Amino acid sequence: MDRFGKYLSRRLRIVSLVERRLPMPHTPQWFEYDWPIDGRPARFVVDLALSGAPHDGRPVLLYVSCESKRGKADALSGLESARAEAVCKKLCKGLAPYYAGFIETGAQRQYYFYMKERAMLEDAERIAGKEHFLLCRAGCAEEPHWATYQKLLYPDSAKLQTEENRKRIDLMLAHGDSPAVARRVSLFLFFPTEATMLLFSEQARLSGYAVGEPVFTPDQPLAYGVSIVRIAALHKPEIDELTTRAIRIAERFNGELRYWEAPVVKRGGPLM
Repeated sequence: MDRFGKYLSRRLRIVSLVERRLPMPHTPQWFEYDWPIDGRPARFVVDLALSGAPHDGRPVLLYVSCESKRGKADALSGLESARAEAVCKKLCKGLAPYYAGFIETGAQRQYYFYMKERAMLEDAERIAGKEHFLLCRAGCAEEPHWATYQKLLYPDSAKLQTEENRKRIDLMLAHGDSPAVARRVSLFLFFPTEATMLLFSEQARLSGYAVGEPVFTPDQPLAYGVSIVRIAALHKPEIDELTTRAIRIAERFNGELRYWEAPVVKRGGPLM
């Protein structure tokens, strides 16, 4: 082999080693939403961009829990949150995994990563074990199809809607709304056929919603719509419950929630 051939061979070996260590580059698309776990409020943060990443290169789920050592803490303090983030950054730097996101419940945050092989757990445990301000533990599981990412972290339509609810509620509060005041909340859902819309309407009525007038939008794929109404305050958990229940019923009939609306009610104002 001539000198150039040897040089090229060495360069290819270096590139191969780098490719084995570093994950496929992508631009993260972080999305945050609230969703209960076992009846307890939880905060989810997930990288939506990973939905298009190849699974075969990172078949092992790594989960790392960072928990407050303060006895009955209800949430992580600012310092504890920063320490947990530092652990996450060290794991990303040391292991070069795909970082999928985390779930925070009370004073515990659990991070999720996808890595190449189980043998890397030892390195993860070493990194987590160096954190003394928090109680950090690591574990792993074979997950070639990324079940945790797909079924737990990645938001479905109901979970995505909770963040739309937040935005709309914040907008109404900015216009002087008094959130504790109950008012009519109208949800507008659409279906592929008139028959499926009518079937949904009956199920919604049985679930406690008042059913309004049908809506027809011929230029839309789901052209047959209907509004359903409940009386509710403008508290996000209450609105989330209304939209989630409506979406779950609509999914049985191939429908979707398109939007909801409610009047801005200022303190002392009438029920509208």
